[in-house]
Amino acid sequence: MSDGARGVSGNEELARTRAALATAGCDAALLSSLPNVTYAANWEVPVPVGALAELAFGPPLLLGLVRDDAACLIVPDALAPAARAVARVTAVLPFATFDSFAPTDPRAAYLDAVRAALSAAGLTGARATLGVEGRAMPHAVGDLLATEFPTLRLVEVDAALARARATKTPREIALLRRAAHLGDVAHTTLAELVRDAGRTEFAIWGEITARIFAAAGRDIPLSGELVTGPRATTVAYPNGPRDRTTAPGDAALMDISGRLDGYWFDCTNTHVGGGGEPTPEQRRYAHAAQDACEAAMAALRPGARARDAAAAAAAAFAGHGLPMAHYAGHQIGAVVNELPRLVPYDDTTIAAGMVFSVEPGAYQGPGGSFGARAEKMVLVTPSGPEILSTFAWGCR
Repeated sequence: MSDGARGVSGNEELARTRAALATAGCDAALLSSLPNVTYAANWEVPVPVGALAELAFGPPLLLGLVRDDAACLIVPDALAPAARAVARVTAVLPFATFDSFAPTDPRAAYLDAVRAALSAAGLTGARATLGVEGRAMPHAVGDLLATEFPTLRLVEVDAALARARATKTPREIALLRRAAHLGDVAHTTLAELVRDAGRTEFAIWGEITARIFAAAGRDIPLSGELVTGPRATTVAYPNGPRDRTTAPGDAALMDISGRLDGYWFDCTNTHVGGGGEPTPEQRRYAHAAQDACEAAMAALRPGARARDAAAAAAAAFAGHGLPMAHYAGHQIGAVVNELPRLVPYDDTTIAAGMVFSVEPGAYQGPGGSFGARAEKMVLVTPSGPEILSTFAWGCR
């Protein structure tokens, strides 16, 4: 182990990555997408926003070898301490970014680090096969490989790594359980705050955010939507919060996603706010979405197909005389919306270890007054689905 990195002991995700690369015929791989680097390194690559995203030239990279455990993280210097403390790799190689007192060339430093890592791995002049992610690899890195490492044969490994990540390791499942708990915190708070009318969406979202941060022990990336009143009648994601004060009888729909230690939660619930009873039509839409969610979750069993869950959701909607408005959900993990998705045309086989966010919805559309979406996280086990989300449905 070098550079203070924690090493690869216990890194099942890196082992799966190496096995996938071997199957793809690779000798090594240079990974560049946020989820795949997060996955293989066991380190939460920061979402690229704010100053660090602008001051660094390129995204963190991971160079991994297939023949042994060697794995080198290439990161901006500001991220190196965190990477060394957490990542299960054999080396962390920082590159210089911005300095307040001396000029720097982040682009040159980044490419120097890539060049050094490839050379240290014995790939200079080697007739080897290097796996890359074409959709995420910076153009400058591709140019470096073409001009200075012309003997390397580049192959796309997106599909191979997607297969490796399709079923979650025990570590990933534990992280997704923790993330799902934050979704429970969010929706339990929403249920409390919409009992009475008169709060703004900003105030509701602010309190929910504060409680999520408190439960996580720190701030975490959050995204999604909070819509009340007429905006719940259509899907225009992302769509709120806005500076709107809730009124009695309003729909209150929140679809919220958050990232904790590299893994996401994504959950949705719908309420009728202001302390009043839902109307029969409001209950119809809300119960249709909830029944569709529960039917789709029940269909997530080993050996079933992704399309079976979509069909189960559609049948539940038909029982309420409503159409299926959009897909029934998606897998979740190191990114919030992973394959497979629960759509009529996806024939992917469901397997134990997959984790899904199931999210069917029903909406009255423009000119209406109500819409509902219901989304919970579910783990596929050998004996069937285990629902990870424990919050109660609204609008009962």
